[in-house]
Amino acid sequence: MLLISQKYLKSMSVFTHVLFITFMWSLPFSAKSVEVKTSNLIPIEALFDDPQFSSMSLSPDGKLIAAKYREGTSDTLAIMDVELTTVKGSINFGEYRRITRVMWPRSDRFIVGYQKFVGYLDNQSSAEVLVAYDVDGTNGRQLTVPKRSFYRVISMLPDEPNKILVTKTHAFDYLDDGQTKLFTINIENGKEDYIAGEPRGAQSIIADTFGNPRLATAYIEKDDDELGKGMVKLFLKATPTSDWKKVDLDIYQKGASIRLLGFNNDSTIAYITTNVEFGGDSIYAIELATQKSSLIFREDKLNLYGTGPMFNGSIDVAGYMPDYAQYIELSPNSEYKHVVATIMSTFGKGPTETNINTYSFSQDNNLVLFRLHSDVNAGGYYLMNRGLDGSDPNIRFLANVQPGLDEQDMADLIPFKFNARDGVELNGYYMLPKTGEAPYPMVQIVHGGPHGVRDYWGFNREAQFLANRGYAVVMVNFRGSGGYGDEFLRSGYGHWGSKMIDDKTDATLWMVEQGFADKDRMCIYGGSYGGYGTLQSLVREPDLYQCGIGYVGVYDLVEMKKSGDIPERESGRKYLDAAVGTDEEILKQFSPAYNVEKIKADLFIAHGSEDVRVPMEQYESLSKNLKRIGKPYISMIREEGHGYMQTKNRFDFYRQMEAFLAEHLQPDVQVHTNLQSKSVTPLPLQTANAE
Repeated sequence: MLLISQKYLKSMSVFTHVLFITFMWSLPFSAKSVEVKTSNLIPIEALFDDPQFSSMSLSPDGKLIAAKYREGTSDTLAIMDVELTTVKGSINFGEYRRITRVMWPRSDRFIVGYQKFVGYLDNQSSAEVLVAYDVDGTNGRQLTVPKRSFYRVISMLPDEPNKILVTKTHAFDYLDDGQTKLFTINIENGKEDYIAGEPRGAQSIIADTFGNPRLATAYIEKDDDELGKGMVKLFLKATPTSDWKKVDLDIYQKGASIRLLGFNNDSTIAYITTNVEFGGDSIYAIELATQKSSLIFREDKLNLYGTGPMFNGSIDVAGYMPDYAQYIELSPNSEYKHVVATIMSTFGKGPTETNINTYSFSQDNNLVLFRLHSDVNAGGYYLMNRGLDGSDPNIRFLANVQPGLDEQDMADLIPFKFNARDGVELNGYYMLPKTGEAPYPMVQIVHGGPHGVRDYWGFNREAQFLANRGYAVVMVNFRGSGGYGDEFLRSGYGHWGSKMIDDKTDATLWMVEQGFADKDRMCIYGGSYGGYGTLQSLVREPDLYQCGIGYVGVYDLVEMKKSGDIPERESGRKYLDAAVGTDEEILKQFSPAYNVEKIKADLFIAHGSEDVRVPMEQYESLSKNLKRIGKPYISMIREEGHGYMQTKNRFDFYRQMEAFLAEHLQPDVQVHTNLQSKSVTPLPLQTANAE
C-alpha cells in the first residue's frame, strides 16, 4: 500500500484517519498542470469511441460490481468481482436497447432496467422494462410488462428481500385517469400483487427508508390551464400505519411546482422542493408527525441538480450547478457531504476542479463506488473503503472512462455570464485552444432540447475536439434552457426563432468583444434542436457566420407539428403548441427550410434515415429548398436514428466536420502529433449539388 503524494493531502483536518490510496495503476487524476503552448493531436477514435465503462454499481455486500459498457448500438452489463478481473455473468438485450439502471435487492440477485431508443441523442425512449437475474446472469425473470403502463421502483423493501415495491400508472386514456397504484413484485417469479392504500388521484408516491409509502403528490391540469401550470396536491402519512392526509402548505399557489425528494435517515422528516416563493427550487423540510414545514434552503433562480442518497435511500445533501457543482446540507453533520469532502480533500480538489458522482454504497455504508471527473478528465471509477469496519481507510482506482485520453492535452472549460441585448442574464461556458494566439477561429455548440436541457461544467468531447483542432468554443444556456428556473425555461416559449436565436448571437458577439474569437472565422453547430438553432441563426444573422453544421436537426416547424413521435401524443401536441405556437405563418417565418434564400454560410447537414424523433421529412424539407435555389451543401445520411450510434458512422461524422471546418475557418494553429489517427487525413468533402 502506498501513501498518496502530499500534494493530494491538503485540508485533512476534517478526517479522523489518514486516508491511503491503494494503486492498481498510477493515479489517473492529477491537479491541473501549468499551461503549455503545444498539444498533441487527439485521435477522433480516442475521443468519440464508446467509453470503457459508462456506469458501475456495487452489490450490497460490497463483493461484486455491475459494470455497464456499450457495444455498437446496445449496452452490455457485466457482473464482475471488485478487482474487475473476473466476469461472473453478462446481460445484453440486443440492438438499440439501452440499460437504464441496476438495482440490488440482494447480493445474490440484481434487477436491470432497459429501454428501446432511437439514437445517440434520444432521451425519450420507450417505457422501461425490469428484469431480475442471479449474479451469474441466469434465472432471468421479467418483472414488468409496460404495454400502456409505467412502473417506478420506490423501495427495495429491506424487510422483504424477495420483493420490491413499485408504483404502476396507466396511460391517461384508461378509466382511472392516470391513477398511480401500489404493487409489490416478487423478484424470483415476477408475481405482481396489488397492495392498495394509495391516495386517490396521486401520480407520484415515494417510500421512506423502511419501505413504507409516506409522501405523494397529485397534479391536476385542466384543458384551459397553461402547460405545466396546474394544481399540485401534497399528501403524507404521519406514521407508516396512518391514513393519508392532504397537506396544505401556506406558501403554495396554483402553477407552482412541488417535487418529492426523500427522507432523512430515520424517516421522521421528508424533503420537498417548490418554486412558489423564490423562483428557484427552494428546499423545505416537513416533520411527518406534525406536518410542520420549514424552509431549509432558499434558491431564487436555480433548479435542483441532484441529491445524495445513502444505501437505504435517505438523503442529506442536495446539489445545484450555477456554474460549478455546489452541495447543500439538508441536515447537520451530513454523512454524504463528509464522504464528498473526504474525496475532494484526498485528491486535492475543490468544486471548481472536479465533479463527483457516487454510484452506490455497500449496505453498511463502508464502501463507496464513485466516479471522479472534470472538464479536462473524462473520469475514473474508484472504490472507497471508509474504515467504518476498523480496517484502514483507502481508495482504490478501478478503471478509466476513456483510457486513450491524456488530460495534459485537454483545455479548460470556463464558466461565464453576460447580459443579452434585452438585459436578461445568460450563463454559459467557453473553451480556448491550448496553442496559438487569440483571436481564434470559433465554433458555437448549440445544445438540444431545448426546454429543460442545458450545458453543464464537465468533460465535453465535442468542445475538446474542436479546441484541440485550434478553435475557440462557446456554449450558452439561452432562454428556454433548463437549470435556471421555471420562468427562464418558459421565457423561450414562442421564441424559438427570435429571442432564443438572439441569445446565441449575443454569446458569439461576447466572444468577439473579449478578443477570443476572430469575427471573420466563425461557425455554428448543433444537434436536434441545436440543428434548428444553427440553421435559424444563419437565417437571422446571414453575415455573422462563415459556415454551419446541422445534425439530425429540426428545420421546418410546420412539419414538426405533423411528423415524428412528438405530435402522436396529446401531451406532445400541447407541448408543441406552447413551445413553438399555432400560427402557421409565424411557424414558416421561424423555419429555416422556408427561408433558405437568406442563408449565406456554407452548410454541412447530417441526418439519420431511421430517425423517428426528427424524421427525414425535416431533412427533405430543407434539402428540397436548398436545391430549389441552387445552393450546394455537404450531406451525410446514414441508416441511424436520432444521433449516430454506430462507431463507424460517428467517426465519419467527426472526420467530415474536421474537414469542413478546416476548409472554411482555416485554423492557424500548428498542432503537432506523435500519434497516428485516421483524423489526420479527413474524409473528402461530399457535396450535394443543386439540381
